[in-house]
Amino acid sequence: MYDLIIRHGRIIDGTGAPWISADLAVHDGRIVRFGKLHDERGQRELDASERLVTPGFIDAHTHSDFTLLIDARASSSVAQGVTTQVMGHCGVSAAPLAQGEPYYGPLDPGLTRGLICDWKDMGTYLDRLERDGLGTHVATLVGHGNLRTAVVGLDDREATPEELQRMQALLAEALEAGACGLSSGLAYAPGPYAPLSELVALGTVVGRHGGLYTSHIRNQTAGIAAAVNEVITVGRDGQVAAHISHMQPGSPMLGATQDLLGMLETARAGGTDVSCDAIPYTIGSTTLKSMLPPWACAGGDAALLRRLQDPATRTRIKADTERHGAESGGSRKRNLIRDAEWDRIWLAQAEHNADLAGLSFAEIGRQRRQEPHEALLDILLEEDARPWMLAEDVAEEDIVNIVRHDAGGIMSDGFSLAADGPLSGGRNHPRSYAAFPRFLRRFVREQACLSWEAAIHKLTAHPASRCRLHDRGVLRPGAWADIVVLDPETITETATFDCPASYPRGIEHVLVNGRFVVDSGRLTADRPGRVLRAGR
Repeated sequence: MYDLIIRHGRIIDGTGAPWISADLAVHDGRIVRFGKLHDERGQRELDASERLVTPGFIDAHTHSDFTLLIDARASSSVAQGVTTQVMGHCGVSAAPLAQGEPYYGPLDPGLTRGLICDWKDMGTYLDRLERDGLGTHVATLVGHGNLRTAVVGLDDREATPEELQRMQALLAEALEAGACGLSSGLAYAPGPYAPLSELVALGTVVGRHGGLYTSHIRNQTAGIAAAVNEVITVGRDGQVAAHISHMQPGSPMLGATQDLLGMLETARAGGTDVSCDAIPYTIGSTTLKSMLPPWACAGGDAALLRRLQDPATRTRIKADTERHGAESGGSRKRNLIRDAEWDRIWLAQAEHNADLAGLSFAEIGRQRRQEPHEALLDILLEEDARPWMLAEDVAEEDIVNIVRHDAGGIMSDGFSLAADGPLSGGRNHPRSYAAFPRFLRRFVREQACLSWEAAIHKLTAHPASRCRLHDRGVLRPGAWADIVVLDPETITETATFDCPASYPRGIEHVLVNGRFVVDSGRLTADRPGRVLRAGR
């Protein structure tokens, strides 16, 4: 007798092949049989008639590194069908630490306020994650920002040869402990201070370990082609698989993904393994201080706050953004300031100005009787450089171009959160609860941009291959039983920007290693997930 039989489902195996009508048997955490299992029995049996049975979704880009230490259930992830997530992106990971303190980069430190860093390095961090169990499987990259902060600090300068060797040694140590690659965040201090040669030198270490190099690129506006070429160069010269995170251009390059994907095709034809992905939203979220030129953030938050208190430096900061926008570094959303589109920039999270959360900076300026740029700088000062923001600055056309391409993927860029408990507060981006149901509802069921088989491939076997995750992302005998049962007619997100902590509909069952983390649409709070250490 099997542990579980799922009967009469439309099985989409994750490879992109057409769906088949079959039963599926699970035993000891693995898929053991497909076919018409009329004469077989399971301790539990599910009728999946008119439902899709798919591999568990793999969220290849999350920032759950710290939130899982607060609440390991990963409720917002499993509720949308995610059974594996890859963390440590945009140059930020939980290890290594600088003097025992976390490097947050573009992340919101308010989400994990009070977290005690009781680990020393990547190995002890991964042990710490496993200690109490996890709602999803997790793999992690090493953040370039962590390496630089630990060795060079937050100074705006190149690393010395000795410092670069120390960064390479720290990176190798983390990879040997099980990290699956390296990420850079070249819009967030100290990432912008690193030259290409440093990234190639670190990429070479990753290549020797068979890992992946991912990058939040240096420029996503007028200079985006050069920034994409920088990643291709790291891949080629470092002999490492390379990946461009959320390759969605902002103004004035909306629609440019066709040309950028052509660059990737040329590189791939020449032997460089490079890919990209997108977030299924036109509104993004990041730290408010990314609206400043990178030089203003040099030296860390204390130095930044001193600059914001100096009238002459404030004037220089404003002049830089209003003249150059994102072309002098930082977030692509700086172009919205340059173009005075203050009604498309919102304050998302704040402590002392919590009453302003959800308002655009156009409205905040009116309420505070300030010019919006002055209000933004003052709020950064009042909030100790910690607040988060939302902004709308990309086009759906580019999302579609990316996900349709062989080298393109889809991900959330979110966190594992929960609608109850310590991670339930605040006005977070709804992608943490809704990215994949939104993708399937809007881009597959309603717009038919991809077939269901192609869309499920983008959520399963495609990211498993890019991230070197073995026996995940496919339904076949012998693979781990990470499984989703969903209703293609009703799957939809319910999370909104006004009410982000809301679970989706239409995902009926989710299994991780054969155990239910969502059962008949309800979270079980089980924690069968594992840390997926590279090479093991």
